Amino acid sequence: TCIQVFFFRTGQNWGNRAYFPKADPALEPAEVLGSFLAQFYDDKLPARTLLLSQTAQEQELLAEALSTHAGRKITISVPQRGEKKDLTDHALQNAREALGRRLAETSTQARLLQGFAETFGLVKPPVRIEVYDNSHIMGTNAVGAMVVAGPEGFVKNQYRKFNIRSTEITPGDDFGMMREVMQR
Repeated sequence: TCIQVFFFRTGQNWGNRAYFPKADPALEPAEVLGSFLAQFYDDKLPARTLLLSQTAQEQELLAEALSTHAGRKITISVPQRGEKKDLTDHALQNAREALGRRLAETSTQARLLQGFAETFGLVKPPVRIEVYDNSHIMGTNAVGAMVVAGPEGFVKNQYRKFNIRSTEITPGDDFGMMREVMQR
């Protein structure tokens, strides 16, 4: 599933972004779209008009809820012709292309993880790989870091940074710093 969001303000395109919500394949696209919109605008103000490529589930109720949230009338429409229809068609095409790229990347990641499993004699490919490193400036300002990768690539929201706090570590002791990070 891919939802492409274009941001227009005062008639100008301020960019777009592809979102890939995890959704049960049994759900209808209208259900996924309705849920996405409710979550997407939970913490941001919607534009006065939202254009969709297809009807969202409970679209009228959603428009009322967004209007209440924004403190002004919000309309949600599915254009059938004209310039607005061209915009939604363009967004739909971008979503298809973004989904194609995502599927290709996921396929590549799956092959890499399968190769990793074969190299290390694992029964099945790992679903999570953590990479740790530490750094310091001539023994001062010591930090450790963890980078996480999974079947869909790097998982940036799971990256972690650790400030090395131990006073018992000799400045520049990389093994001691790594031990502290791994014990956390």
